[in-house]
Amino acid sequence: MRIKSFVMAGLLAAAAVAGVSASATASAAPEYRTVETIWVGTYSTYAACSADGEYGPAHPDWKYYECVLNYDGEWDLYYSTW
Repeated sequence: MRIKSFVMAGLLAAAAVAGVSASATASAAPEYRTVETIWVGTYSTYAACSADGEYGPAHPDWKYYECVLNYDGEWDLYYSTW
């Protein structure tokens, strides 16, 4: 009877260690952020659009810019948080 109790105590301890290590390695939930984009203006050349995009507002949320060719052959400047 004593051996049986000893074996059961060992199995219980092993299960407790396995449960703790499984919960310790679980990753935190991912953080989701919304992406915001604003239209800034239309430019006749890519160089003008890119220059204004690079030296745009110093707002901490607007980190990226993109110059997109529109259907008129002009360039639209967009700021984005993504």
